Amino acid sequence: MTIARKIRSLLARSPLAVFVLAAAIAALAAASPAAAQRETPAPGTFLGAVLVTDDAPTASSFYAELFGWDMEQAKDGGYAVRHKGRMIAGISPIKPANEEVNESFWLVGVVVDNVDQSLLTADDNDGRIYEEAERVSDYGRFAVIADRQKAPLLLIEPGSKPLGRTEGHGSWVWAELWTDDIEDAAAFYADVVGVDHETTDRGGELYHLFSSDEKPRTGIVEIPDELEKVEPGWAPYVAVTDLGATLGKVKALGGRVVFGETDHPVDAAVALIMDPSGAVLFLYQIGSHEEAK
Repeated sequence: MTIARKIRSLLARSPLAVFVLAAAIAALAAASPAAAQRETPAPGTFLGAVLVTDDAPTASSFYAELFGWDMEQAKDGGYAVRHKGRMIAGISPIKPANEEVNESFWLVGVVVDNVDQSLLTADDNDGRIYEEAERVSDYGRFAVIADRQKAPLLLIEPGSKPLGRTEGHGSWVWAELWTDDIEDAAAFYADVVGVDHETTDRGGELYHLFSSDEKPRTGIVEIPDELEKVEPGWAPYVAVTDLGATLGKVKALGGRVVFGETDHPVDAAVALIMDPSGAVLFLYQIGSHEEAK
């Protein structure tokens, strides 16, 4: 079975309920103070993600053991997630009243220079605004949108407290947009996020990228025509030092290996896993492709 078919469980989970941002805010607000951000990340930089889950305690234990993430519980039952002392994610419980969201999933977050302008531009470009901008302490301002293909995305205008951009085992390393129209998506995100569209040769095949400041930020994968039921969406990657050992740990901790090490458009050693609550994400073997470090 192909990667596109396997990743369907992540990409088909929209629309988002508006509680996602509020839950992320609650998790971030619970976090202890952090040092000021040293520099402002470039537009399109993948800073982190929010796990929306129907079992926050189990998910938090799973990821803490798997990646060494540190968890700090919020008042709403969610968690602020740190890696090497830096905030990288939030875990937000699905509330019974939120009927629109009944499956766990990861919501990817990328940097924009001005979230208010990005929201206006998204609206002008036929995108969907799931949640208007809201400030979260000194971490910045956050909003949730969807592009013209209905792929949901968390927009982050960074504040003075640092988010993401750690290194080593357990760090966010990459994210991809899976879409049915690369050119349309490239035009949308150029206007809304401020990224360029580039391609690179991967073994005779073109791999599409969003870039800014002449550096790759995230990937773009076109959903094959034969997989018409797969809906557009963003997929996050976590770096691991030993892919085989990590996959064994996934099983021991109650997760599932959707597929093990396999070929992929990013031309690196990757695998797709599912946590005990049903959310999926990619694992990337550190060093298997120099551009993904």
